[in-house]
Amino acid sequence: MSLAGIVADLRLQASLMWEWRPTRLAIVRRTILQFLVACLTLATVDLVLPEFHVQGLAAIVLGGALLAAVNAGSRLLGHWLLVGLPLLAVDGVGLLAQYAAILALGRFVPGIQVDGPSTAIWATVWLTALNGVLAEIVAVSDDDSYYSVLVRRLVARDFGRARDPNPGLLVVQIDGLSLPVLDQVVRAGRAPVLARLLRDGEATLHPWVALLPPTTPASQAGILHGRNDGIPGFRWYEKESARLFVANHPDDAAEIVRRISDGSGLLADGGASIGNLVTGDAPRSYLTMATIAQGGSTDDERRLRGLFVTTVDYIRLLVLMAGEMTKELYQAERQRAHSVEPRMHRDLAFAVERAVTNVALRTVSTALVIEEMHCSAPTIYVDYTGYDAIAHHCGPERVEAIDALEGIDRAIGSLLKAARYTSRAYRLVVLSDHGQCLGATFHQRYGQSLEATIAALLPGATTVVGSADAVESAGVGRRIAAEFGRGSSLGPMLAGGLRRALGRSRIDAAAAPPDVVVCSSGSLAHVYFTGESGRATCEAIELRWPGLIEALARHPGIGALLVRSDAGEVLVLGPHGRLDLTAGQPDRSDAMADYGPLAGENLLHLESFPNAGDLILLGAIDRASGEVTGFEELIGSHGGLGGGQSEPFILCPAAMKLAEDPPLGAPAVYRQLMAWRAQLQDEHGG
Repeated sequence: MSLAGIVADLRLQASLMWEWRPTRLAIVRRTILQFLVACLTLATVDLVLPEFHVQGLAAIVLGGALLAAVNAGSRLLGHWLLVGLPLLAVDGVGLLAQYAAILALGRFVPGIQVDGPSTAIWATVWLTALNGVLAEIVAVSDDDSYYSVLVRRLVARDFGRARDPNPGLLVVQIDGLSLPVLDQVVRAGRAPVLARLLRDGEATLHPWVALLPPTTPASQAGILHGRNDGIPGFRWYEKESARLFVANHPDDAAEIVRRISDGSGLLADGGASIGNLVTGDAPRSYLTMATIAQGGSTDDERRLRGLFVTTVDYIRLLVLMAGEMTKELYQAERQRAHSVEPRMHRDLAFAVERAVTNVALRTVSTALVIEEMHCSAPTIYVDYTGYDAIAHHCGPERVEAIDALEGIDRAIGSLLKAARYTSRAYRLVVLSDHGQCLGATFHQRYGQSLEATIAALLPGATTVVGSADAVESAGVGRRIAAEFGRGSSLGPMLAGGLRRALGRSRIDAAAAPPDVVVCSSGSLAHVYFTGESGRATCEAIELRWPGLIEALARHPGIGALLVRSDAGEVLVLGPHGRLDLTAGQPDRSDAMADYGPLAGENLLHLESFPNAGDLILLGAIDRASGEVTGFEELIGSHGGLGGGQSEPFILCPAAMKLAEDPPLGAPAVYRQLMAWRAQLQDEHGG
């Protein structure tokens, strides 16, 4: 590179450092805290190293000020002047500067004595380690400072690269966020990045309708592949193979993609899938459930090694996760102390799950998106699952869930800033796959689970098995285990141990299947009678188990029951009436009054799936509170009908118009995204 090129590169790096600078308040806070950390580390090293002496408060104050200044200056200059070199080079310069500062302390600061160069070396090691840990503790919330290092290194790597005239499409999915909740959050000032886009006229906000079942596998399959038929819930059972499908199990997610993919997914243009259940036919997939069991390509493995070695600041990540776990334990106790209802038990296992989902995955996913943008991926689709995981356990409008949403909003802000210096411009689309509804669970309301209720209505020898063993976000452990498994050396061994520890639920096909399998997905449940080949009709069920259908239809926790008759009728039974969906009766009849004008169409579509249950149950809706009864042990649920679970959103650039407003079903969103992708190419001659 010529001298002019070097100067231009340094000027660009200085501009980036200025743009990603902290706020004035953050600078003052950081300066004070770094000084205090330096003083504390000096006092600590004085205790552990006999050859290092610090006498008096004045010596600690002067020494702390010098160390803080050297640390700040060396990192600033190192990340500016050495940005094109490996991070080890920057760290090495920092260590040398620290070593020189310690020697200077012993010579020029009264009250500090350093007994020789070897003592200075040990003091450097101790001070660097302690200062690193304590500095992360006091600056963990500074996301921009963290991502700025990655951005500036990528900009230095790509300096002089020709600009791609064709804009790319960046799609950010906020899992589980309904339009009504987003409206509230924007008005409350808890999502300032999205609010600014809307307020400045850069983006517009639209609803779309998530058809039954509003779950991540069905919605993502529709959005990323254009097809979601045959995905009747988050869980389902297939009689022919005696196989239980759970979408966040890698083998099942891979099978879903095998069934729905025709090679023309949203990401088939060389795009990247990050943190999803399905791939969208992306050639590069990270933390994506359908591919994590596969070995990565050479390119994938290179990226993942970079991810787990250089991109992630493990000290910062561990501190953030520890803070999130502490916050969860406190908030869970506060809910209990204030008698907030409905609520559920939140234990240490969920605290770990929350830390992994809301901190680790969000941080890693954001870093991967930034890297893919700087690699000019034409289409990127990333799923942030933190809000959905917390809303399941705390409630979709509760402060815990809104805190997670605020963190996702900050991540989107970081992506927008990073996109200013990529060689390809990006158009941002933010959407959700479904919403959630608050409500006490079936078990909380009636003292037993749905499968136990069904078992009580059947003869004692009848075996009934339920499958609501794991929530969607529980799959993050499997994602991380599999990504470690793509590495070398101890990685696969660690991954194997994690997979064995996580385990999975599977009905053994070699053993005799149970008589009844109940697959719950939020407020939706499929009931399968395994002894009946094909779809069991109401007459066959009544003949074998008299009174079962009527008893379930009258149960106050079940708002509607769907079953097929021998004559081909699709019957809906419930406490508010009876309806034959095939007879063309109005959807607004009493039997479907609580579930909206599209309820009949939704149920007919779902019932047409060959792997739908013999009985399809919808959780009851409390007409006074609007709360929905979920069949899983989660107070935030989705998968059925009613409330905000079918009301996701699309936030898109103002120049991009919807062909169908609102889009009806996830495949319509796929068609819209594909049209926008083509529009971006056509506008710029691609």
